[in-house]
Amino acid sequence: MDSLRASRYALLRTFRRDGRPVDTPIWFHLDGTTLVFRTKIGPKTKRISADARVELRVCDYKGRVPDAAPTLTGRAAVLSGDDAEQANRQLHDRYGWQYNLVPLLPLPGVHNVDAGLPWREKWQRVRNPNVWPESAIVRVDLTS
Repeated sequence: MDSLRASRYALLRTFRRDGRPVDTPIWFHLDGTTLVFRTKIGPKTKRISADARVELRVCDYKGRVPDAAPTLTGRAAVLSGDDAEQANRQLHDRYGWQYNLVPLLPLPGVHNVDAGLPWREKWQRVRNPNVWPESAIVRVDLTS
């Protein structure tokens, strides 16, 4: 878990209904054995709702995992209400101004789902300290 604490990115593995894995690099906040991250409401949140098992490994911003990176396992759940807002603040504290800006930018080799929003909407989201519309905050309770 020490390698995860030292990393800015983690590769999240969720599982489709047929068991096939789907990997996604994420920004996260780790507090003890609880990790939180923000994602767009959609396929990932559906996979988590259907199968709460997840795996995490440290990675770089493109999702490349070092050879010796250990795999951590956990159970994920989508948060709501005050729990989601508190976790969102923790993410803001960890990543600062980048937290609301980087997901809105088209970056080479990175799939940012909000990069295609109109500039007016991007400006509103950059200044929004709360959980974004169509976004979810997910908690992962690490088991190993």
